[in-house]
Amino acid sequence: MKYSKNRRAGDDRRNNDKGPPAGWSERRRTVERRRPEVREISFAEWIATMRKESCDVQ
Repeated sequence: MKYSKNRRAGDDRRNNDKGPPAGWSERRRTVERRRPEVREISFAEWIATMRKESCDVQ
């Protein structure tokens, strides 16, 4: 028997949104992208935050 090195189907099923399988209901209430909130802070503010969080661990 010959085995192919690439045994994947070829099409990525995530490219098309076909919804849940038959008989299943959609569990998500709304479609929402998870996007991290990023902002610039000063080095002093970062140090203060790290000190505060390291004290909370105890």
